[in-house]
Amino acid sequence: MVDKHLRLLRKLDRPPGGPNFARFIHDDPIRTAKAVMSFIKGIPPFNYLQAYKAVRDRIELGIPAEAAIRVAVARGAPLGRPHNEALIRAFLEYDEKRRFSAQNPIGFDVEYFRVARDIAVPISPVSAIRERGRFVPIFMCGWSSLPLSLLQRRLLMTMYEDAFFSLTDYQDSPAEVLFFPRVGDGTLDREAEVWRRGDYDLLNPVELKECLENFLLARQQVRQLIAAEAQDFRKPGDGPSDE
Repeated sequence: MVDKHLRLLRKLDRPPGGPNFARFIHDDPIRTAKAVMSFIKGIPPFNYLQAYKAVRDRIELGIPAEAAIRVAVARGAPLGRPHNEALIRAFLEYDEKRRFSAQNPIGFDVEYFRVARDIAVPISPVSAIRERGRFVPIFMCGWSSLPLSLLQRRLLMTMYEDAFFSLTDYQDSPAEVLFFPRVGDGTLDREAEVWRRGDYDLLNPVELKECLENFLLARQQVRQLIAAEAQDFRKPGDGPSDE
């Protein structure tokens, strides 16, 4: 097996964060396997890490809006800078009404939602603050659209509940999950969509088990496909000589 296929297998065994993992999961293993394969073979042209950093600095340090925009576009792939700028501008517009506290940031660790003994999904807010005597974790996803099905939305909130809100300090937290989808085609403008605890029914144990079984079955299918690709793969010059 060549390095390319080993990298794919490693990526398969290291699930992404909550929203991306939830996006894999469909109500049957075949559709789930297609989504997983698309993810592990895909190479995103950019990410939203700079916008997330700008959001965190705005919430925790109270930096001015202009400084937050500069942080969002300071680094990263040039293709992604307009998208990071659109995201931070949408957040700033939301923050004008929401008014996140910049006085009480709370330290936290990355938590994990356990899929199987050797597979865990990282769960982490972009920031956490203290308001009215309670900890408030703020989760954020920078996607420009929000394609999650009802099942996937319930799964995502179930993962947050299991991995993060089960912790003693957060059991009574009024969390916020922030999305900023585009307002229409052909524009970078976005608007806030906010989820809170209780907005979606959590998956019951049977439903959750079915989702995780679909993923594990899909994972096995994808492993077999990658192994088959590796078996068929031939490097240039490895084949029989014409001489």
